Amino acid sequence: MANKRLIKGTIVIIVAVIITLWIASFLSPGLAIRRYIFFHLRPLQSYTVEITDKDRHDRQYGYLYEVIGYRDPVTKNDSGVFYLKKHWIFWTVASVGSGS
Repeated sequence: MANKRLIKGTIVIIVAVIITLWIASFLSPGLAIRRYIFFHLRPLQSYTVEITDKDRHDRQYGYLYEVIGYRDPVTKNDSGVFYLKKHWIFWTVASVGSGS
């Protein structure tokens, strides 16, 4: 009986940590970009890319960030330009491309 409670408690803690990390990934531009890269089947690149704020804002696309070290898994091209939109305190990736 105690063993089942321990397993159930461990599962609840693991799920709570995953949900907390998921929500936290929306709170900064860098984490939003890393989340995007991670869930586009590039988990190692999500930790190794270099992210630079270009201090530009476009009304349509959002805030411009340069990402060095990310290759799109479909096109195999470098995709170093990310536009992010800010919704209250949450950041989301609006557009990704090569910038050319």
